[in-house]
Amino acid sequence: MLLHIVTFISHVSALVFAIPLVFILAKWFKSRRNYIILLYIITFSLVSTNIVISLTYYENIFLRSNASEIRPYRISSYVTAFYSTPADESLSTVYNVIFILSFLVIWIATMAMLNQYKYRLGKIRYYALTIIPLIYFIFPFHTYFANLLSPFVLDFPIAVSVIYTILFSASKQVGAFLFSLSFLIASTVVPNDSVKKSLLISCIGMTILFSSVEITPLQYKVSPPYGLITEAFIPLGAFLLLVGIFTSAVNVSQDGKLRRDFRKSAIAQLNLLRTIGIAQMEKELVKNFKLVEKRSPNLERTQDYSEENVKQIVHEVLQELKQKDFRKREQS
Repeated sequence: MLLHIVTFISHVSALVFAIPLVFILAKWFKSRRNYIILLYIITFSLVSTNIVISLTYYENIFLRSNASEIRPYRISSYVTAFYSTPADESLSTVYNVIFILSFLVIWIATMAMLNQYKYRLGKIRYYALTIIPLIYFIFPFHTYFANLLSPFVLDFPIAVSVIYTILFSASKQVGAFLFSLSFLIASTVVPNDSVKKSLLISCIGMTILFSSVEITPLQYKVSPPYGLITEAFIPLGAFLLLVGIFTSAVNVSQDGKLRRDFRKSAIAQLNLLRTIGIAQMEKELVKNFKLVEKRSPNLERTQDYSEENVKQIVHEVLQELKQKDFRKREQS
């Protein structure tokens, strides 16, 4: 019962942080079309979907289990005798497919953000750094395509199982570290301490989230519960990611000099920060305008001040300021 409650709370609380992150990114994308933001929207939408699937999967298993006492079992016999319904297997398959898709989408986003390091590191080292984690992650799912290890498992079941577990138990963690690199590298080149800290928080959140989203361990309901600590970190990762990305945008939106410095930089991470910073700034300007409009009922309405029109006005003002700044720099 306690395991059931803890699992439910960890998944629901993770959704409480992951879903708002998707909506925030969607608002930024609506304001400033950026394909990396779109890739992050897709990624975190898929991750949120997987959290729902994982919760449904565990709910089915926990509700079906009627064991009222803890008894000793050999772990090998318990795992091999574990019963799963066709619905459980379908959920597990859908979960794995969605997780692979989310991994691929965020891998593409990470490749785009780290692309400028291809020439600094050299193509061989760059592709080794980015492609090997992808292969390392996808290989454990080879049973969906071709069971490459089946001949060896039949001949050497214990040895193959041990070696396989040792080699591929960290596949998600390696991928998570790769995805966090873009935030980690950006934090080293940003001069603003607040933005730097926010990026480091995002880096930690990304690592934790993609390392802890897992569907397998808790299904066996062993005692002590194998995988419970891992599952408990899901909401922490989602929370840190939400806080880190949002505060990064807020801090950038409030620092005009930093945005100008980002504009001069060719680093993709900084361009992304500038984009979400401007999007957040536009959002705050629209919000402030609405407050002024509400507090000034006698304000002359010469045009329609709907949210879309206000956004358009703000965008035009920002474009005009940008052009003036550009002309000023040309004259100097």
